[in-house]
Amino acid sequence: MKITNGKDFWSGLMFIAFGAAFMFISQNYTMGTAVRMGPAYFPTVLGGMLIVLGAAVLFRAFVSKIHHPLAVFPFRIWLVIGGLVLGIVAYYTQVARGAGVLAEIGHSLLSGLAILMLFAAFGERSLWVVLFAVVVFGYVLKPLGLVLATGLLVFISAWGGHEFKWKEVTIMSAVLAAFSVAAFVYGLGLPMNVWPTLWE
Repeated sequence: MKITNGKDFWSGLMFIAFGAAFMFISQNYTMGTAVRMGPAYFPTVLGGMLIVLGAAVLFRAFVSKIHHPLAVFPFRIWLVIGGLVLGIVAYYTQVARGAGVLAEIGHSLLSGLAILMLFAAFGERSLWVVLFAVVVFGYVLKPLGLVLATGLLVFISAWGGHEFKWKEVTIMSAVLAAFSVAAFVYGLGLPMNVWPTLWE
């Protein structure tokens, strides 16, 4: 079969890869049930849904007609080289435990810039901005808390789209943050900071 839609081909592969990774990593945790979810329940279900969705999107890549897959997936080698160089510098200049707050912030920014450059080397802006938003969420969840980290995730992800409207994005981030706190902190009882650690 011939690939006729490059966007669907790469999207399907990405969904399947992420779904398989979620399911593989969650094997080390207890599953639980739908009523009392264990740590593995949500990533396993999400991973399965991503694999099914990815398979459907991948199938479409062979039946619809748009582009050759590499034509819609630009690659910028200079960003890969820059990201690798910054990543190596960040790795060998790790901050000691007793270092000040400014040193930790500087090192985190250097690491984040390296990851951003590696993501930005592949694909369109909407793809790497969303991926980077998830990485930022993981970095800031503990120090900033769930509410601010969720807001940051929504704002960065929305920046990757074609239109960015402050009002809609602010409402969406507030609703998603409230839902996240209600579902994960109060509903499931997960031990997460709701607000920055300095405020609690």
